[in-house]
Order: sequence, then C-alpha cells, then structure tokens
Amino acid sequence: MSVVIAQPGQGQKGVGMPMAPMSEVQTIVLPHGLPQGLAYLSALSEVQIHQQFDALEVLSGCERNNKYQICNSNNQQFMYAKEDTDCLTRQCFGTMRPFTMNITDNNWQPLIQMYRPLKCVGSFMWCCCLQEMSIMSPPGNTIGSIKQIWTCWLPKYEVYDNQGSHIFTINGECCYCACGTDINFQVSDVTGTDVGRIIKHWGGCRELCGGVNDFSVQFPANMDVFHKTILVAATFLIDFIYFEKNKN
Repeated sequence: MSVVIAQPGQGQKGVGMPMAPMSEVQTIVLPHGLPQGLAYLSALSEVQIHQQFDALEVLSGCERNNKYQICNSNNQQFMYAKEDTDCLTRQCFGTMRPFTMNITDNNWQPLIQMYRPLKCVGSFMWCCCLQEMSIMSPPGNTIGSIKQIWTCWLPKYEVYDNQGSHIFTINGECCYCACGTDINFQVSDVTGTDVGRIIKHWGGCRELCGGVNDFSVQFPANMDVFHKTILVAATFLIDFIYFEKNKN
C-alpha cells in the first residue's frame, strides 16, 4: 500500500464545469500502482456524468465523438471522458459502434480506458449479440468487464473483476425510454443486496434539443476504488445502448 495525495488538478479549459477546490485535497491509502488521479474517486459516494453539448453535431446531423465531464456531487469536475472512434465508424454504425473511451484527470493524465467491441445492438430478440465492455486502469491494465445478460424485457448486466469473478448485477427499469422522469439502474452484489445505482436524469430542453444525457452513479464511499471505477464505466455502455439513440 502507498499513501498518495488526492486532488482534482488544474482543470480542463473551456469545458464549462467548476473544478473541485484545493480544500478537498486529502491523504488516502491506495494500492501500489493505482493512478493518483483515482485517489479523489476513492473518497466519493456519488459521481455525476454530464455529456457535453456539441453544436456542430446538432447542426450537421453527423455523429461526432462523445465527450463527458465527470464531477463530484457538487458538480465540480475532476475527470474528463472523450470517445476515440474514427468518423467512418461513427457514421456507419451509429450507436452500435465499437468505441474506445479515454478518461483523464483535469491535468490530462490517463486514468481509465474502456473498450466496447462491435456487436449488433442487444435486445431480447437477439440473445447472440449481447453487449460487453472491458475496463482498464491505468490503460493497458484490465480491472474488469461488463456483460449484457439476456432477459425477456428488463435491462440486465453482470459486472466482473479482473479475475472473471462476478461482483455486481445491474438491473434496469422496464420503461427506460420514458420522458420527463429519471430512470434507475439498480446495482446489487452477488448476494442480491443493493449497493448502489446508476441514474439517468431527465435533461429537459438540454436533452430534447441538444441530445445530451446526464447521469449520476451512487455507491458506498468505502467501496473498493476499482469497483467504483467499473460502475462509472458501466454508465457509458448504458448511455450508448439506451439513450444515445434519442439523438438520431
């Protein structure tokens, strides 16, 4: 174990979110080799994820790489996510596209990388094309994966650690397309005990006109930081499968 100092960093220019203040710097004991930027995440019980509005995408109708601000419960940014997919893939495959999502701290230091392979959009009719995603932190070091589970109706995912052990199940609501309301994806451990949730927040005009989505991820503050990281990553897969289609 090694002691590191957790702090949000100097911030990304022009992303429109306040940075977490230096008063929130704290000393935290973390596993050796963990990126120091994740120290801040290890102390949180809630993370907010805000997709950035892209005026050029709205005006042109051409799919562009998604970008997200990752914030604490006070809406102060401490990480930033950016999709890395080529233009042809985005236009040809739309929301089912394979993608690499890179997450950095506010000083552009790489923290997390997610990879979603190309598969047909999963549904109850196509049980052979279920979605999955692998998570690495730091990039190159796999810490877990997420796999969609076939069900007749409800969204369901299983979360695995780097040893392939099942650690969480994510269950969504039947009406995940409802407008004007928040949508919950409940997180439970292997015993069936609720340990957190992923919430898709209704964005009003921001969502209707800009096609951007807002989420929050809630978990116990003392949850393993790798497990928190995997649940944050799961939010991006959920966004692409159920909510990105609202833009098209």
